[in-house]
Amino acid sequence: MNKPSDTTATITKHNSGIFFGKLLILLCISTSAYSQDPKKDWTDGEIENMEIEIVKEREITLPDANRNFEKIPPRPSEPIKPPITYDFKSFSFQAPQLNPQIRPLKLKQEAPSKIYGGFLRVGYGNYTSPLLEAYYNTTRDKNKLVGAHLFHTSSDKGPVDDRNSGSGSSGLSIFGRTFTKGISLSGNAAFENRTTHFYGYPEGTEVEPSAIKQSFNLIKVAGALTNAKNTDFSYKLGAGISHLSDKFDAKETEFDVEFKSAYEINDDSRIDLGADYFYINRTDTDVEKKGRSLFIVTPSYAFLPIEDLKVSIGLKAAFENDTIDSKSVHVYPDIKASYPISPSVDAVASLSGGMEKVSLQSLTHENLWLAPNVPVFHTNKTIDFNVGLNARLGNKVSAHSGLAVANLKNWYYFINTDADQSKFTTVYDGGSGTKRANLYASISYVQSEVAKFMLRADLYRYSTARIEEAWHRPSYKITANAFYNLYKKFLFNVDLIAQGGMKALEPNTLTTVKLDAAFDLNFKTEYLFSESFSAFIQLNNIASSKYPLFLNYPVRGFQIMGGITWSF
Repeated sequence: MNKPSDTTATITKHNSGIFFGKLLILLCISTSAYSQDPKKDWTDGEIENMEIEIVKEREITLPDANRNFEKIPPRPSEPIKPPITYDFKSFSFQAPQLNPQIRPLKLKQEAPSKIYGGFLRVGYGNYTSPLLEAYYNTTRDKNKLVGAHLFHTSSDKGPVDDRNSGSGSSGLSIFGRTFTKGISLSGNAAFENRTTHFYGYPEGTEVEPSAIKQSFNLIKVAGALTNAKNTDFSYKLGAGISHLSDKFDAKETEFDVEFKSAYEINDDSRIDLGADYFYINRTDTDVEKKGRSLFIVTPSYAFLPIEDLKVSIGLKAAFENDTIDSKSVHVYPDIKASYPISPSVDAVASLSGGMEKVSLQSLTHENLWLAPNVPVFHTNKTIDFNVGLNARLGNKVSAHSGLAVANLKNWYYFINTDADQSKFTTVYDGGSGTKRANLYASISYVQSEVAKFMLRADLYRYSTARIEEAWHRPSYKITANAFYNLYKKFLFNVDLIAQGGMKALEPNTLTTVKLDAAFDLNFKTEYLFSESFSAFIQLNNIASSKYPLFLNYPVRGFQIMGGITWSF
């Protein structure tokens, strides 16, 4: 088939109807031709070649369009007649006064929480150990506070020969305080009895408990006057008298006066002034009756020389009449400083000294087994240097560490007597005194009233001048305490004390004895049945270590006690 021309091969939209019309006529003719010969067999036929020619003869032509448009000129402006004029007039408007009737919402007043003024604890443990403790205070009185405290704890049996090593303490105290707009007055009176036995005798010795019993009676009366509101000048003036006596006719009367004051010049500076006076009169079997006086005055000035650096500069002056020291007047520096190294770490340092009061009362609180007529003298701390760091690790954790170095002239030590190894006397390191170094570190965690934890470690080193060793002084000490409140129902408390490195002097052979290390683990749990009633179980010395704190004096082994508490 020949290729059609461009004209014949293009079928436009205008003549598509003519094409389909002609095609329909051809199909109709072909159908008629086939229908006229029905006998013809179409199975083996073939399509004949046909040629269709479409001729386009008409052409549509249009004239060129004229696209020239004429712009419409703007209309000339006409002046406005008459001209517009503006007249501004002041306008005043006064709204009527509005007095809304507002009724504030009143919250329902909560009932005041119940305050318990009384407390009673009763318990009992092994070693025949009863416990009784009671408090009573007045409540909800803004002008005064009055109260009383009663306690008794004892163990009829001890670690050596049962009743031969029994001990106990009991006491009663009353106290009161009254408040006015300007001042506050307080006072207290107390009686205390402490009982023990000299059970450090040689093993196998038969003695009666009454023959080795020791008992101390202490009576105290004191009062104080302080300012009751915050002012630039604050002060406290107190005075007290106490009397100690024992079973062996030793007597000591002590009178003391205390004064403390502070004046704030501004937010960055303050003047402090303190003064203390002690008069001690002792009567013993073979001790000459003589009064011992000690007067100490401590003025100081605190200020900020540069930003964030806190400094306190002062001195301590002591006047005393102890015969062991040739001098009666002593002056010491009193300097303290602190500086924040970072927002959470402070560096602290101090350089001071002072005369430390020593009396029969203070000695018997450390060692109950003193012999009669022990010598008693004050300790002269010629220098005390301390440097350390205080860190705050968040809001709940704090840590402290540092080094303290001191020189202690006429520091006392306990040694067993030659005549009776169950009794102790005091010896003093004269001359240049004892040099003591204390390296310490502590960490504590507090989470409100739910959990608390504290751990402290101390390392001590001594250098004596006139005695062989620092008798009965530990070379290390570790203390820990943990508390946890579970669901406000169960209270758990754990205490740990570990110390060692102590040495003692054997009185018969005059040899040095190394004392066993002490390890004391205590546990206490308490269940709160209600806010006012609970029950407790206390375990002491769980490891049952009968370590000695003094030569020939072991402590009790495992101890258990149970009891109840009631608040009312």
